Amino acid sequence: MTSSPRSTARRLPAVLVATALALCVVGCRAYKPQPFDETSLQGRIDTQSRDGLTVSVAVLSRDESRSVFGVDLYENEIQPIWVSIVNETEVPFWFMLHAVDPEYYSAREAAYKSHYLLRPWSNREMDDRFEGLGIVPMVPARGSTSGFVFSNVKLGTKEVRVQVIAEKQLERFHFYVSVPGFKADHSAFDWDALKKREDKVEVETEAELVALLENLPCCTSRENGTGKGDPLNLVVISPERGLTAFVRAGWDETELLTLSSAWRTFKAFFGGRYRYSPMSSLYFDGRPQSIGLQKARDTIHERNHLRLWGTNWRYKGDYILVGTITRDIGIYFTPRAWTLTTHAIDPMVDEARNYLLEDLLTAEAVQTFGAVEGVGEATKSEPHRNLMYAPWWTDGRRFVMHLAPIDRRVPLDSLELFEFHMPTDAHGELDGRHFEGHGSIEDAAPAAP
Repeated sequence: MTSSPRSTARRLPAVLVATALALCVVGCRAYKPQPFDETSLQGRIDTQSRDGLTVSVAVLSRDESRSVFGVDLYENEIQPIWVSIVNETEVPFWFMLHAVDPEYYSAREAAYKSHYLLRPWSNREMDDRFEGLGIVPMVPARGSTSGFVFSNVKLGTKEVRVQVIAEKQLERFHFYVSVPGFKADHSAFDWDALKKREDKVEVETEAELVALLENLPCCTSRENGTGKGDPLNLVVISPERGLTAFVRAGWDETELLTLSSAWRTFKAFFGGRYRYSPMSSLYFDGRPQSIGLQKARDTIHERNHLRLWGTNWRYKGDYILVGTITRDIGIYFTPRAWTLTTHAIDPMVDEARNYLLEDLLTAEAVQTFGAVEGVGEATKSEPHRNLMYAPWWTDGRRFVMHLAPIDRRVPLDSLELFEFHMPTDAHGELDGRHFEGHGSIEDAAPAAP
């Protein structure tokens, strides 16, 4: 039965009223950010002072930014950083927001990305709120400024670079700030406990270091010590408790495996980016990796991923960490994994090792470099195979990188080499075996055992 024009006309006002009520439900909720008081950040504000300037920074968590700004900024990949600069000199300075994040958002832009649909009055309040809390870059003589910089989201440890300039003067401050709400896989790793171990081994000479490192196992293993997995192809010697060199070079920390992170990984498997995806455990000395780090492209199927193990060894008092790095280049199906899929690695594993060296050198984080034997040479025609039976080949060496202290940068032309610095062939030339050709993704998938 069809409706008459008259009955349709009678229902039209009711439809309009229902639509208006629905729009009111969506659009009439009040915009209610909570008052911001910098004292709420006490206990995790990082502060540095030098030459009459005092700079303090803190990064808001997702929940904090939602409270302060009344909207979920993280949903739009925006992360507010609170910055305070106190100038006790007679010279005015200019705070360079670009140094904090070259792709920072202006206050109005950050607000606009968070605007509501059909709520112009709330959006005007939001614009005023963001602009009022955004930092004013001018730092007057004998004065101060404070407020927020709207940066791109970085979870885990975030590098915050503060630069202020005056006439013929530039002052730099570097911070490495923990972002609240992120649980990294290395959160249980105790750097202090390593130094207190009674069985720690102190190494003082390069000859002792080479002997120690060349006697390491070639590869990771299963938890019970059986099998040969990915190559233990690098050693990091660090004077610091922490990961500042890697953060400076743009590496992301790995999130602890939880239901939440597992769900994000599952979703990212079918598309989308997840830079902090949990890693499967590989084993060295009967232990899973102490630290997982990664650099992902727009998909978790393509990334460099790095695992490090803390040890009870010291080189001239500095920590020695053993690691493995490979490059994921895709996925393939395999009955060896309970998920029936696993990541294909670039079988020329030396490429990822070389990449890490260049990456840390570019970040000016390496003070001394060398290479030792120990992995065992393998060729494309006679490769090693990992626990998924995927092939990989190598020149057989592990790179040794002694990192610089956090407050020191080492330009490329100031890099020092260990006496064992680079292997040569029988003719004294640099050994180029690791430049052997790459394979395809089909090469990376396992053949039948």
